Amino acid sequence: AMEASGVGRAVIVQPGNHGYDHRYVAGVLRRFPGRFAGMALADPSPGGGGAAEIRRLVQEEGFAGVRFNPYLWPDGETMSNAVGREMYAAAGALGVPVGHMAFHGLLPLLDDVEALLAAHPETPCIIDHMGFCRPP
Repeated sequence: AMEASGVGRAVIVQPGNHGYDHRYVAGVLRRFPGRFAGMALADPSPGGGGAAEIRRLVQEEGFAGVRFNPYLWPDGETMSNAVGREMYAAAGALGVPVGHMAFHGLLPLLDDVEALLAAHPETPCIIDHMGFCRPP
């Protein structure tokens, strides 16, 4: 279907229903090298994979970016907490972008995104799911 549509490459973002189990997307990246770019899902949970898992997924599994889903942070925590800053720094050191899922609009996330960018300007930033923003 990709060839018929003239699509040479595509991005696969780790599906939310797979949680932090990246085996499916990693398998696709291995099976079709150079065809897909994988976006890993950052795990901010207490005791979760954090920055170490980001490094592993990029260096060993070939992921090309990281998604920060702000709705997965523990209650009362934000993307710019210590775990978020560490994961953001890891992505920047690896030269891969962080995509921020602005599912409910950018304004609720803006302070966090600005804080992360100020602390780690070397980390490329993507804002995705902007289609759900409503004009004032």
